[in-house]
Amino acid sequence: MALLNRLLQQRHNYYRALLLIEVLVLISLSSLQRAPRLVGVIYVVISGVAVLLDSPLLPGHRLQNEAVGGLSAQLRSKLQRVMVRRRLIAIAWVACVAMEVLWQSVLTVRPNLAVLLCGPHLLLWLILLPYMLWSLMNALAEEPVFSGPVLMGAAGGYLLVGFTGGVVLNSLLVLEPAAFDLPQTSSRLAAGIAHAPTVLGAAFGCLTTLGSPVLRLEHLSVLIASVGIAVMGQLYIAILIAGVLGKPRQLTAVRKAAVRRSSAGSRQGVKRVSRSRR
Repeated sequence: MALLNRLLQQRHNYYRALLLIEVLVLISLSSLQRAPRLVGVIYVVISGVAVLLDSPLLPGHRLQNEAVGGLSAQLRSKLQRVMVRRRLIAIAWVACVAMEVLWQSVLTVRPNLAVLLCGPHLLLWLILLPYMLWSLMNALAEEPVFSGPVLMGAAGGYLLVGFTGGVVLNSLLVLEPAAFDLPQTSSRLAAGIAHAPTVLGAAFGCLTTLGSPVLRLEHLSVLIASVGIAVMGQLYIAILIAGVLGKPRQLTAVRKAAVRRSSAGSRQGVKRVSRSRR
């Protein structure tokens, strides 16, 4: 039981840190226009929260054999799946960091060559961020009770959809700049770097179904991306509401079953006492 409580505490720390970083980024989004290179660093930091706070790379997150040995076979299998999931996230994060550094460097030196790297760059991020979101949803579904940390994790997952959309729109900006209505900048930076904060804000506009004037929806690629972001956000909310509403019902059913068992036990005790008196 102590081991499970420790894992739950690690998970709740992950929920808090993820939401805190995402909110800080959104608050400082306008300030990021002065330092647009930091947007790539932000993607690395947000995805790195899962590695730093929910990863077997840290000694405190490794399971001791003697602690696991006292668990049932079902719980041991479940914990092994959790550790495998943590390792996969760590490996994918390292690959995304390497690709982000390469992509930012190529955008600075040879912007035309960066078009060729957009495919692998987008593919790696679309492997890591949706997998993080899926793992987060599974973790929220496994929570025994609905609490404050669970609410923070749910909000962090919703914002993670927006950041995933930002990566998609940023890659489309490099591949198809005509699909965006963006002003010319006096900076020497490539459009994929200089307009990264604006495109990230547009992604959150699509997430909230408000849209963004930056996107030219007559271009099919941008239209599909904006619709996909909105659909993913609404789907996440629907799944989340179903899970949140299901938890109180499950807890109520468990309480009723416990009451029935206790009342049945008390009735049996009364019968035994009456029999002994006879």
